[in-house]
Amino acid sequence: MIKSRILVLLLILAGYLSCTAQTNVEIHFRDAGSQTFTVDNTGKLYFDNGYLIVDEGHAVPVSFAIPDIQKILFSSPTDINDISAQGCRIYPNPASSFIKIENETGIESFYQLFALDGRLLMSGKCSNNESITISDLPQGLYLLRINSQTFKISKL
Repeated sequence: MIKSRILVLLLILAGYLSCTAQTNVEIHFRDAGSQTFTVDNTGKLYFDNGYLIVDEGHAVPVSFAIPDIQKILFSSPTDINDISAQGCRIYPNPASSFIKIENETGIESFYQLFALDGRLLMSGKCSNNESITISDLPQGLYLLRINSQTFKISKL
């Protein structure tokens, strides 16, 4: 159980933290095709200008247009604990009505919350220790981008 939690944390912070395990990411496309990638401690998985970028850390990054993606599957369970990285902490995770963002620098941050299919669900600015209400969202996994860091959060 502890090892699977570490794998989840790896995927969330792929490319932002130094970790030692690997996580498989399976991307299903609208044309019924799919591709699987292994993201390890040197890899990254992020959205940029309408594309999902997969950088496995040892090859040229691959990009996919978000409208071409039907779903993204991760080889990790969804029960994860509070997330901390590079001076930023997100909690509680999983959450039911709100998530709280703590920023050690104390400066205002810009956030974007994405569905796993790449749709931008909400965005805005938040101050240190500010809560973001997620009670209207359905249960599931989401990607939260704060400035240049990406986190995976779970909504109960």
